Amino acid sequence: MARYDHHMHLERGPFTLAYLRRFVETARRRDIAAIGISEHPHRFRQCRSTYPRSITWIDPICVEDLEEYLVLVGGAREAGLPVKMSMEWDYVPGHEAEVERHIRAYPWDYAIGSVHYIPGNPDGHTGEWWGFDHPDFRAEWERRDVMEAYRAYFRLIQQAAHTGLFHVIGHVDVIKVFGHRPAADLTDLYEETAAVLATSGVCVEVNTAGLHKPVDELYPAPPFLAILRRHGVPVVTSSDAHDPEHVGRDFDGAVAAARAAGYTEVWTFTRGARERVPLE
Repeated sequence: MARYDHHMHLERGPFTLAYLRRFVETARRRDIAAIGISEHPHRFRQCRSTYPRSITWIDPICVEDLEEYLVLVGGAREAGLPVKMSMEWDYVPGHEAEVERHIRAYPWDYAIGSVHYIPGNPDGHTGEWWGFDHPDFRAEWERRDVMEAYRAYFRLIQQAAHTGLFHVIGHVDVIKVFGHRPAADLTDLYEETAAVLATSGVCVEVNTAGLHKPVDELYPAPPFLAILRRHGVPVVTSSDAHDPEHVGRDFDGAVAAARAAGYTEVWTFTRGARERVPLE
């Protein structure tokens, strides 16, 4: 089968073709047919308006030029490199119009929507929004009701899907990243979320990055992945690589998990058009 890696970031290196080629070279070694570069918009000053002003930790890094990114990735794509152009958009309610403006303005292959913030953060770092998966704000978990945090997170995942802005929902249960799990059973929350995702028509990542986080588990967890399959939610494969050598990492395990959940195909996107790829 042809394999695709839809989620990776150039943020630890320069916006140069030479650095991008290192990602492509790893993909070739691992038999990845194409890669999707999906940078965080908080790096780009033109995208600052897609975040609340109260999320202040991004200000020192929100300095790059979006046009340089588009020229680099779009140029690599047009030159024939096996590269897809994307962005991993943060979903924060109230900023949908700004996200939509950027999505409509450029020829993305697909748009990833992720949730990295849930309401409330009394430590003052991000005002009314808590970056729950950011190492600097990890201590906030000790003050939180874990189940309430999960409910807040999955409400936002559902809202993100409802917007219709995104082709893919990123790392759909990343709320577990540091290993915090509620005592209560999550089946009902998984079922509710899967039903919304199915209705919205979005894909979900089988994302291997969780295997290299404290939680040490794929996103999504195998029971959740099986529920998503039963609801007919399609999937894409992603590594969430932040270094060139991490492209396609653990994809054998991702494919095996998808098969175990009952999937027989994954999807990929080109200029917004989806294509089914069989799991052979």
